[in-house]
Amino acid sequence: MIDERSRKKLMVEHSRLLNAADVDGLLGLYADEVTFEDPVGADQRSGRDALRAHFEEFVRAGGRETLGDPVAGQDGKHVLAPASAVMDYLPKGPGFAERGWITAPDDPTGKRITWNYVLMLRTGKGGAITELKALWGRSDLAVTD
Repeated sequence: MIDERSRKKLMVEHSRLLNAADVDGLLGLYADEVTFEDPVGADQRSGRDALRAHFEEFVRAGGRETLGDPVAGQDGKHVLAPASAVMDYLPKGPGFAERGWITAPDDPTGKRITWNYVLMLRTGKGGAITELKALWGRSDLAVTD
């Protein structure tokens, strides 16, 4: 277990590394046996290789995350924060449209995807992140210019 302040700092560092496109640094925050769902309700995936691919897609799409104030659970494991993100419509947007999460624009040139979500991290032994969940629904996504 790590204290509340450390878990909050971990959440902020997670967002900082994501925005810096430092996928290796970001993965250094995670345990080898990490599990994640983004969005919650989608297939749960596991392992650093799958997580690397997930973060690299976000980086390739020019993704940027804005993190709200983290809140730490009293259990010594969890930290959550509201967040919003924006990324280029391409390359991930068509997959979102296929799943019915957004309506595909007639012309994707210059379009962006924006969304609001709650990010949850669970820590384990040594303070490494063992689980990531992003909670958002279709009404939290939009295609913008």
